Amino acid sequence: MGYKKLITRFKGDTFLEWKMDYLDKDSNPINLTGVEIISQFRKDCKTGTVVRDMSVGSGITIVDAANGIYKIDEFVLDWDANIYYYDIQFTFTNGIEKTPIFGDITVVQDVTQKV
Repeated sequence: MGYKKLITRFKGDTFLEWKMDYLDKDSNPINLTGVEIISQFRKDCKTGTVVRDMSVGSGITIVDAANGIYKIDEFVLDWDANIYYYDIQFTFTNGIEKTPIFGDITVVQDVTQKV
């Protein structure tokens, strides 16, 4: 896990669902039952304006809790052309927080637009 630069996308395009699994250091799945998962995308810098705020049931779906599989649901990138920073944070039932994935995505201005 760790840093993940997402591929450059065009403004107005659909960000297709991103399915992932959460594994321990030995590649065993981490059970996500009862785990809170949140994520934010921020414009310009890591403390910039939040453009997308997600949690389980609102942009994040746990697909198979026992096998650690979850996904970011698809959405439209209706953001300005810019660089956006994100991370995905897990809060376990015992209160431990982990942020195993972080990175950035560049959104570029599209040329072709509907008239």
